[in-house]
Formats: sequence, structure tokens, C-alpha cells
Amino acid sequence: MLTAAVLTAAVLGITKVLRDWLILRQVRAAMDAGTPEDRVRIGMRLAGALGGRAAEEGPPAEPDARG
Repeated sequence: MLTAAVLTAAVLGITKVLRDWLILRQVRAAMDAGTPEDRVRIGMRLAGALGGRAAEEGPPAEPDARG
């Protein structure tokens, strides 16, 4: 029974690491392909998803279009 519990925990841990790696790979591809404004938006959404301060402040403001 203990072996089954350890095996289950190991499988769940490996699954979470794999899922996180795939998500971060997609985020990196989006950051590389995007404009600076897109990078800001992606960063703010990522910070919000990870529970950063940006999540408490509400939706991000539009970046300044002056460049």
C-alpha cells in the first residue's frame, strides 16, 4: 500500500513537471514571436496566473503607444 502511494505521488509529480514545462515552452515561443506590447501583456498575465501583485491590481492597462 505504501508502494502504491509513493508510485502515485511520483507519477503525479512527473505529470505536473511535464505540464509546467509545456506551458513555459508555449510562453517562451509567444514572447519570442510577439511585439514589445505583447510581451508586456504576456508577462502581466503570467504574473497574475502565478499569483503576483498584478493579479490584485486588476486587468493591465494598455501599454503606451508612443514606442
